[in-house]
Parts: sequence; C-alpha cells; structure tokens
Amino acid sequence: MESTENRRDILKKLGLFSMLCLTGMHESLARTMGPNKATGLIIKADEGEVRYIGNTRKAKVIIKVAKTEEYTPEMSLLSELITPGDGIPVHKHANEDEFLMVQQGQVEIRLGDHTQLGEMGDLIYVPKGTWHGFLNTSDADVVLFFGYSPAGMEDYFRKIGTTEINQDLGFTAEDWITTNKKYGVIYKD
Repeated sequence: MESTENRRDILKKLGLFSMLCLTGMHESLARTMGPNKATGLIIKADEGEVRYIGNTRKAKVIIKVAKTEEYTPEMSLLSELITPGDGIPVHKHANEDEFLMVQQGQVEIRLGDHTQLGEMGDLIYVPKGTWHGFLNTSDADVVLFFGYSPAGMEDYFRKIGTTEINQDLGFTAEDWITTNKKYGVIYKD
C-alpha cells in the first residue's frame, strides 16, 4: 500500500510540475515571438544552442528553451546525446527539480539508492537534493530530453561547454569547483 501512495504522490507532483513547465514554455515563447504571435512553435531535433560538455567528455547538449534577458521562464529544456560507455556522474542539484525522458536507447539510471534500466519513453523525476546519474551500458547512442525548474541550469551548460567539439574548454580543477558551487551542482565522490 505504501508504494501505491508514493506513486500517487509522485504523479501528483509530476502533474503540477508538467503544468508549470508548459505554462513557462508558453509564456517564454510568447515573449520570444512577440505579442499575438505565440500560436505555437516547433523546435526541430537538431535545433537549439549546441554545447560540447567538458574538457574531454564532449557530450553534445542542445539547449532548447532557456531564459533570456527579457524573460525568465519557470523552466529550461535541453537534450543530450550519450555515446556507448559514457554517462553523467552521480550528482545532485541544490536549487532545481529536474525531469528527464529517455528519447532513444536504454540507459542505466541511478536515482537515490536505486539503479534500474531506463528505456525509450521512460520519464524520470528528480526533486532537488536527490542523487542521480546515468550510464549508457548499451552499444548504441542514448538521447535524453531533460529540463529544470526553475530555469537557469542552461547557463551551467554554457559555462562548462564549448561551441565546437574540438575547442578546448581550458577548465582547471579550481574552475570546476567554482562553477559547480555557483550553480549548486554537487558531485558524489
């Protein structure tokens, strides 16, 4: 009975979270497109602001919906390509809730103290302060679609990424510590 109640609580939170995300997206698009022009927008899979993450990892992250100088939406939306054997180290966010959807492939998901396989279409909700990480243990690429509420984490990816895959980020160990602290990202040792 307890697991059913927990699932119901999570679904309720996701329902509210999803509604907030969609409201934020609509307002963000309205601001971007101007008055009376926000009838919708299609963002193609390869569209958005591309960043290649890290000094050596170089995972491709595409920022899809982000805050601007004129408006800060309630959330940001991104996608990431994770190649076989690559992953996102276990970490937590001090300031944002996160949701992820497996768009392509299968990925090993670490959420809190549990690890399980995530498959195409699976949705993962990560409340702020929850340890989580991902590992592509398959022989095919994985694509994750993910978002944060409130918006702002897209700036973290801008800071730790380059616009060209062969570009040197040039981060020192101290740069990583300072940047992670600024954005409330805490990695588990």
